[in-house]
This record gives sequence, structure tokens and C-alpha cells, in this order.
Amino acid sequence: MTWKLGPAMACGNTVVVKPSEETPQAAALLGDVMNKVGVPKGVFNVVNGFGPDAAGEFLTTHPQVGAITFTGETRTGAAIMKAAADGARPVSLEMGGKNAAIVFADCDMDEAIAGTIRSTFANCGQVCLGTERIYVERPIFETFVNRLKEAVEKMKPGVPTDPSSGIGPLISQEHRNKVLSYYAKALEEGATVVTGGGIPDMPDALKGGSWIEPTIWTGLPDTAAVVREEIFGPCCHIAPFDSEDEVIRRANDNPYGLASAIWTTNLQRTHRMAAAIEAGIVWVNSWFLRDLRTPFGGAKQSGIGREGGVHSLEFYTELKNVCIKL
Repeated sequence: MTWKLGPAMACGNTVVVKPSEETPQAAALLGDVMNKVGVPKGVFNVVNGFGPDAAGEFLTTHPQVGAITFTGETRTGAAIMKAAADGARPVSLEMGGKNAAIVFADCDMDEAIAGTIRSTFANCGQVCLGTERIYVERPIFETFVNRLKEAVEKMKPGVPTDPSSGIGPLISQEHRNKVLSYYAKALEEGATVVTGGGIPDMPDALKGGSWIEPTIWTGLPDTAAVVREEIFGPCCHIAPFDSEDEVIRRANDNPYGLASAIWTTNLQRTHRMAAAIEAGIVWVNSWFLRDLRTPFGGAKQSGIGREGGVHSLEFYTELKNVCIKL
């Protein structure tokens, strides 16, 4: 949210923030900060509520809203884009992803494991840039799967204030039910469950939380639902590959194109892969690194437009041509 607010306000705009109904307090706290530092009333505004037939729809269809920037599901982004078409208002949309990590045999295995653990299970998998598909070059496939399994099984579920916690809960029981439905679907489709697949046994004081086991699958075709559809949970499918051409084709065979991670020590291969992968951002031997001055956004059904640096300034201002004859 702050990635959007900063440049929008710096360009002289007033803003209306509609946070997710699941997380209203972050925007409320930011509103308190705005008041304390003296931001004039009416410059930063927060409207809470639901999306369809409620606050979200009201804001996206209101004629005095000059531009809309959104982060969330592709389905919601498509609805916003349709609403913005009435009035020809500009939109910037960061939407869903089914991001692929590609691990080559010449990678630094320790770095690849640590980076993939983070990209797949950070925030209990509730990160739009997170990894849900992993393609591993066949000579190291079994080793990678076993190493990742060992690392995942060391992750202790717990609250963020507990330093020993390795993974927290999902945002809500409703979302956990959705993720669990994919866990069940993976079994129906014939997946091999490497680890996880259920609900962890928690202490009595924590049993009411939306806990779920981090999960790894193998053995599914790329056409399987859990390999094609965004789950937004702590889970991934790992599959072997044999060539660059094959893995490029498989990584790109998806309606989303938000992000990708490549793990290799071959610089020439890095350039070939980064150019061929259909994604708005490609990380090499890393994940979630970003200079805020660089462009950020998704390809295909993962987004419209770019934010960051000059791209944000272009979106939050109106380019004008003034011609004067003297």
C-alpha cells in the first residue's frame, strides 16, 4: 500500500484507501500517523468495507475518482478494469500469480534451498510474488526435494512474537478452507505428498488459529489444478526438467506472469532465461530483492501497468503538452 501512497501523494493527489476487509487495522494505523504528522484533512482517506455491491464497487464506479490502483485477485482486478472503462479512467493492477522457480544443476544448492523456503513459505504463502511451482533439473531433482523436505519439516508453526516460530497461520478460517480444498484436490489428481497436507496439532491456546501445514507435492502434470491455479498458501509442486527449452515452455504455460526465480551460476544462461520467461520481474539467485526506483508489475493476467520510479510518477500525473507562440 505504501508503494502506491508515497508517489500518489508526492505528485499532489488526494487518495482514498480501501484496504482488504481482512486487514483493516494497518490502514487505520497509517491514518493515525498521517494525522499526527500534520497531513491536511482530506488528503489521506480510509474507507473500510467489502468489495462487490459495497465500498469497493462504490469507489471504483464513482465519477470523481480519477484513477484506480489495485492489488489483489485477478477476478477482482478484471471487475475494476470494467468499472474504470466507464469514464475512461486509468488503472494500475497488480493481480494474481502462479510463480515458477527454476533450479539448475549448477546452482548453489544451499542458497537455492534457503531462497525457495523463503519464497514459498514466507507469510504462510500469502505473498503474491511467492513461489508455487518449482522446476528442478533432473540430475539434482531427488536431492533438492529431500533437502527442501528436511528444511520444511524443521519449520515450527507459531505466533510471530515467538522467536522459534518458522511459520504462522493463514489470514482466516475461510481462507484455510480454500487452501485445504486444494490440498484435497492434489490427492484427487494423484499427487505424491512429500510432506504436510493437513492441519498441525497445536497447543490448546493456539487451536483456534487458522493453522495449516506447509506442503510439498510431486508427481503431477502441468495441467493439474494445483499446478495451474493460484492457491495463496504455503505449498508448492516440484517437477523435474531436462532442458532450457522445455522448462521455458512449461514455466510460460500458465495464464499468470507476475514473477519468477532462476537459480544458476551460469551467467549466459541467466540472460537467456530472463529474456524468455514471461514475467514482470525475474530474480536470479535471489527472491524479493527490489529497488523501488525500478519497474514493478505483472504480465498476462497478473497485471496492467508498472509502478516504481518514473513509472509511478507517470501514472499519478497527467502528461500535458503546452505550446506557446511568442
